[in-house]
Amino acid sequence: MPNYVEIYFGSTDDRERVADKVSSTLGIPFEPSDKPYADYLGKTEDLALDFKVGHELEDDAGIPFEEMPYVLTVRDFRRGQLDEPAARKMFGELKGLGYRPMYLVRGLQEILESTD
Repeated sequence: MPNYVEIYFGSTDDRERVADKVSSTLGIPFEPSDKPYADYLGKTEDLALDFKVGHELEDDAGIPFEEMPYVLTVRDFRRGQLDEPAARKMFGELKGLGYRPMYLVRGLQEILESTD
């Protein structure tokens, strides 16, 4: 089982505005990144957050990936004990921003929650 959870979502805002809104809403500062897996990085005492704009995923397993260019990956430093509860809380907070569609997934196939 993967030891991370991802939040995929769509927005018409530009990448900087979305990154700022997500950072502000979650209360976690993001720093620009040149890593291939993240445009922005954030962390707390227990969590690492990778925020990426764009991916190469096609719609699959009932998940409309092509409509959701933004992805926030939540990993924890305790190898899978905190990632899902933390991601569920973040998902709830981000829903308030009106991003649609929005999916919380584990392993690209297990849908944990969605706005559809």
